[in-house]
Amino acid sequence: MTVVAEMTLRGLARRRATLALLVALPLLFYVARHDLPGQSIRFLALGLAWAVSTLALFAALAGRGSEPRLRVGGWSPAALLGGRVAALLGLALALALLYAALIAVDGQADRVAAVGLMLAVTACTAVAAGTALGALVRREQDGALALFIVAGLQFIADPPTLLAHVLPFWSTRELATWAIDGAGEPAAAFAHATATIVVCAAIVSAAARRSATPTPARSSARAASR
Repeated sequence: MTVVAEMTLRGLARRRATLALLVALPLLFYVARHDLPGQSIRFLALGLAWAVSTLALFAALAGRGSEPRLRVGGWSPAALLGGRVAALLGLALALALLYAALIAVDGQADRVAAVGLMLAVTACTAVAAGTALGALVRREQDGALALFIVAGLQFIADPPTLLAHVLPFWSTRELATWAIDGAGEPAAAFAHATATIVVCAAIVSAAARRSATPTPARSSARAASR
């Protein structure tokens, strides 16, 4: 798993410009609303969600090119997925810690630990959402546009509505209310985040089983190549 994690991080590092823009996105959201402390943190959290899920999407799509060769070399699909997700989680949580430290130094939050927890949960759900989307789409542009739509809907949807609840980052908005405003209880948000991760894991597992099952077309193509 360590080797796969290193490969994933090296693959993302080669996208220097894209990586820099995605890391800067939450900061730009934060600065744009800096005069409104609560809003600035909420914008940063949603920016983090979009940036991390996009990184996970890119890593999942890149894995389609390299992981089949690794499976031939003896790596199990579970080890490949585990290594990739571990690398993404490490990077995402490091970004969450960095942004939490920035908020603490900037004095924008009274409950810095709660804000840090909100960002950590957001990072984890974003990795799950991006990985699941990467199992469904074929092109980066399609996936990035889908994530943009999801993040936008999550931001504008009224939190109590069904639409807001079925979107993956509802827990971020609820945790923001708890962490920033000191209102409400975080239990429902944690339950939503857990459910999101479980559903995303099921999607990835189903996609992996489908790709491993030979279809008639694939069988014919393999027979013709022999």
